[in-house]
Amino acid sequence: MLRQIIRQDLSPLLYLAVPLILTSAVQSSLGFFETIFLAYLGENTLAAGALVNWLFATLIVVLFGIFSACNVLIAHKHGANDRSAIVHILRDGLLLAIILTPVTFLVFWHIASVFVLFGQSPQLAELANLYLHALAWGLFPKFILIVLFELIVGLGHSRTLMIITILTIPLYILFSYVLIFGKFGFPALGIAGAGWGMTFSDWIIALLLFTFLFFSKTYQSYIRGIFSFKPPFYLWEILHLGVPIGLMYCLEVGFFFAITLIMGTISVAALASNQITMQYLGPLMSIVFSIAQAVTVRMGHQLGAQQVEKAKRTAWTGIGISAFYMLLVAIIYWIFPAWLIAVDIDVHDARYAQIVYLGTSFLFIAGFFQILESARITLFGALRALKDTRFALLTSFIGFWIIPLPLGYLLIQSSHIGGAGLWWGMVLGACVNVLLIYFRFRKKMRYVEIVKK
Repeated sequence: MLRQIIRQDLSPLLYLAVPLILTSAVQSSLGFFETIFLAYLGENTLAAGALVNWLFATLIVVLFGIFSACNVLIAHKHGANDRSAIVHILRDGLLLAIILTPVTFLVFWHIASVFVLFGQSPQLAELANLYLHALAWGLFPKFILIVLFELIVGLGHSRTLMIITILTIPLYILFSYVLIFGKFGFPALGIAGAGWGMTFSDWIIALLLFTFLFFSKTYQSYIRGIFSFKPPFYLWEILHLGVPIGLMYCLEVGFFFAITLIMGTISVAALASNQITMQYLGPLMSIVFSIAQAVTVRMGHQLGAQQVEKAKRTAWTGIGISAFYMLLVAIIYWIFPAWLIAVDIDVHDARYAQIVYLGTSFLFIAGFFQILESARITLFGALRALKDTRFALLTSFIGFWIIPLPLGYLLIQSSHIGGAGLWWGMVLGACVNVLLIYFRFRKKMRYVEIVKK
């Protein structure tokens, strides 16, 4: 029985998930190197880069959520062996990229002035403006790349995506380095060079990837058909599924930004301790997002092929993998918190005693939060495969904004636990989130089973 589960459920899911995990890890290195490059230009440049990266990351997360509807639809059609529908979905995804480009371009061109309204210095805003203007010219190829990646993932070719990422990330790093510091005869553009490095790389990679897919025997039938404007059209369905996902991601990113601001009002030690905790939460949770994405694609293939029972097993296998992984992480949080905190500060220095104390407390609570979040994110991946995204948007609003913030604020005001109150509020919100999505998933699966019968 165990061997059958491993062969039929666990191995195929890991076959999809592992390349996605490695892809995410490689992509995260880009931000790491860019931060190092900007740090050499001074603290103002680094601060301006941080502002832009936060804005850019938020925008990309929202748009990634919208475009991710493409891989959900493609996965279903691939499972049903409907190649013609995949072509139309890809075509409409690329059309959406064209539509969103001018709107996003205008936002990037003018949004730097908003930083001043939020208390940033005009000098910082001007530096950010240089960065944003350079990035704006690369938005179109960036969106095209996202849609093409969604095609590759939706077909279940996650190893292809991993190879493309490994080959292209060095190009981003090289172009940024050359244009920031003016190497090999190029002008030193400073912070603008980071933006132009990203833009030039995106244009080159988008052209190369499109050319590769156009001539590849595996993908050419999908690419060469996008120039036909015959029905059916999937643009509305992409938006119907994708906009709630994008808004959900925006709510979650905004929540953690709000938590950071609140921690800053409590004390410097609370803010520093929260940042130490968050530096582990983000990268480690990205692995769960990759597992959830694999669940979405695998279930999409199975549901498209009318294999409902297999799809249900895939969902539970994904939840089991994610929860077990996060349990191991939580055990490290609980047993070795000082080791994790020591990466950033000297835990034996008496000046940092409060940070060590609070950091240990936050990591302890974060262990519970991340176990619950791993189940929620994977369940959402399963719901996404069932083309149910609006309910998850509602639960994110409840589980991140309605419960944790008021409860956390109440605990801060009425007790002596300080910033830990916010983290306990997050745990309760995550509990509610998991229960709501779990019951929704059961309901949707029962409906699919009844329809099949």
